[in-house]
Amino acid sequence: MPLTGTTNTAANTALRYLNSNAAQASSSLAKLSSGSRIVKASDDAASLAVGTKIRADVAALRQAAVNTAQASSLLQVADGGLAKISDILLRMKSLAVQAQSGSLTDSERSFLDLEYQELVGEVGNIAGQTKFNGAQLLNGASGKSIDLGGGTDTLFNPASTYANGITARLSGNAAVGTWQLSYDYTAGSSLGQFTLANGTVSDTVQFTHASNAVVYEGRISFEHAGIEISLSNFDFSATFAAGTESQFGVTGSDSLSFQVGVSSGDTIVVNIDDVRPASLGLTGTSVADTASSVTAGNALDGAISGLNAARANMGAMMARFEFASANLATSVENLDAARSTLLDVDMAAEMTRFTSLQILTQAGVSMLAQANQMPQNLLKLLQ
Repeated sequence: MPLTGTTNTAANTALRYLNSNAAQASSSLAKLSSGSRIVKASDDAASLAVGTKIRADVAALRQAAVNTAQASSLLQVADGGLAKISDILLRMKSLAVQAQSGSLTDSERSFLDLEYQELVGEVGNIAGQTKFNGAQLLNGASGKSIDLGGGTDTLFNPASTYANGITARLSGNAAVGTWQLSYDYTAGSSLGQFTLANGTVSDTVQFTHASNAVVYEGRISFEHAGIEISLSNFDFSATFAAGTESQFGVTGSDSLSFQVGVSSGDTIVVNIDDVRPASLGLTGTSVADTASSVTAGNALDGAISGLNAARANMGAMMARFEFASANLATSVENLDAARSTLLDVDMAAEMTRFTSLQILTQAGVSMLAQANQMPQNLLKLLQ
């Protein structure tokens, strides 16, 4: 390239390439130092946006995994208390049976009743003292429970005219209060519907069956209401309206909710039954005489059955959290891999590029020095 006047075009060209190579080498060095393929938005704006969103999701999922671990710990503490109450109820049942022996007098029964009443008190103590992080777990303060009520006209009574063994359970954060279940079908058709309402919320599930006399076995989930109804031997030809025969209650306080996902709606609601003596039907029972012992024995049968249901519910929730935790671990692993593909630098490829740019930069420096020597040759013409 010729030299014209005082302009060293060759030096300018060498300088331009030197600056370009030095800038690229600097960018490559930044990527190698940070481990990130994108050190500024202009490197790859789309991947930066997606990768940042994935990074936020991963952070949320890691905390969700901590939440599931804490939930499992809480349930284990609650189950430990329920296990001890179960042992106490078995001992109380034994005392009630012993008190019904004809070889005892009321004097001996009064001695049995001393232990019986102490055990009733201990059930209350355990229910009140079983805590996690200061929160009481077994006294109804950490969840809601279903109260199916009683009476021969109650739909949920096993002796019901409509069905045998209809039960209800909480599947979500159901509102506290009285709920009514009703069923209607269109005469001459196969269309029917169940409706669950509490005066504010009304949730309907429709069914189609072959005829009006089909017997149904299964579960109906009222997702909006947060309640699941299990039907056994239910005759679709039977209709009942909302009323005392199909009424039950939801009691307790706010349910415990654990976020186990990215979105605020990704939650698992925990309901822990109230197992205080009053809730178990043990308040006022005694084994001081034969008649009282019979009543106490029947009450204990119901209490043991209710406690078994509470422990079964506890076990089901613990199993659910275990699977939720495993799913979170898998999700974090896969999302981390996706984020790495988008944001992490390929160290081998980038190091190769950096080495090449170093060579070009060094060559640029050398050539700029050579180009700067060219005007000296021009000065020799003036000698």
